[in-house]
Amino acid sequence: RYCAVPPALLALGLFLAGGWPWLVYGFCVPTFTLAHSTLAINSINHLFGSRRFETKDNSRNNLWTTLLTLGEGWHNNHHRFQRAARNGFYWWELDPTYWVVKALAVMGLASDVIPVPSRVYAEARHRQSGSRAERLPARGAELPA
Repeated sequence: RYCAVPPALLALGLFLAGGWPWLVYGFCVPTFTLAHSTLAINSINHLFGSRRFETKDNSRNNLWTTLLTLGEGWHNNHHRFQRAARNGFYWWELDPTYWVVKALAVMGLASDVIPVPSRVYAEARHRQSGSRAERLPARGAELPA
């Protein structure tokens, strides 16, 4: 009901602290960037990128949107197992959002952090070709924290 109050207070506080420049660069630009980055995931990542998993929705993993959204661009991974806390299923898939969730869990501020199940990794290995398949981890437990 009052979801607009915190952002409005932040905008007001920034304006009072530094005037228009603080409001524009501290509130408007980040809000605009966040909104467009989030929407980009649902458009760009259904058109461009790679598909590790066969899903019904044509979702794709895209490194460029991953960099822009701090890990949310591993969209095909997300659509394969949506309950996982991480979108970058492997250590080489940059996922700073997951790192924050993991840190919050260590501090006791997040709970029930769902890992990627072994069966999903097995499916990924099965779909990979030749020598690359041998390098993929066998289980989610083998992933670095």
